[in-house]
Amino acid sequence: MRFQLIRTLLIAAALGGLLFQGITGKSASAQVQGADLWYSKATITRKKKPNRPPVRQKKVVASLLTVQWNLLKRGDGNIKMEVDPETVFETGDQVRLSITANQNGFLYIIAQPEGRNGVLLFPDPTVNDGKNYVTKDKEYLVPYHCDDKPDPEDCWMEMTPPAGTEKLLVIFSREKITTLPDKVKKAGDEVRAEVIEAIEAGSEQKVEKITGKLVIPGRPVVPYATRVRNINRNDNEDLMTVIEIKHE
Repeated sequence: MRFQLIRTLLIAAALGGLLFQGITGKSASAQVQGADLWYSKATITRKKKPNRPPVRQKKVVASLLTVQWNLLKRGDGNIKMEVDPETVFETGDQVRLSITANQNGFLYIIAQPEGRNGVLLFPDPTVNDGKNYVTKDKEYLVPYHCDDKPDPEDCWMEMTPPAGTEKLLVIFSREKITTLPDKVKKAGDEVRAEVIEAIEAGSEQKVEKITGKLVIPGRPVVPYATRVRNINRNDNEDLMTVIEIKHE
């Protein structure tokens, strides 16, 4: 299975081989969660990493890196319908990813075909001047721009044969990751397998995952949300998670 949009990007990027393994975490059902969970702060020991700018303070009080995402399906009249992340989509269905971070930072979303290099879906050249620096509490939609559809509301990822599971790798970082593009001028920039593997190998994240009916302060309740946090206070420089989208 390949999304129509992603398949086009993969061909344009002349892909090689992406392997990303070892992301672990725990899941739990949840009811509506408020500001305490979304903004809660902790004393964090900053950690120097070879592919980031220098760390200036050893310890800081800050929120743990957290992102919340949910899937949207295109309905009649181009409405956005929130759907269960376990939904198995059919050929012809059109979907979008909605993602929000609990603080300012650097966001990367990479289409991750097994055994190949990756393709950047975010940053997008039409959003924020192509930069990947994101603002806390702001919703970002992926995809946002399609070359053949000038109106962003018409831009979706379409499920096309063959069936399978599409994997999107999300990386959220406190600092710019110098080995990844932080500003793009065209859609579909390639990300080499060894770059992703090095970032994963250098992370000691401890992932906590909450699913269910969740809310971000000041925003409507999302009935099928997934919230992911890195709860390791000794290595809270980045957060990585894989989103799987299923196609029968």
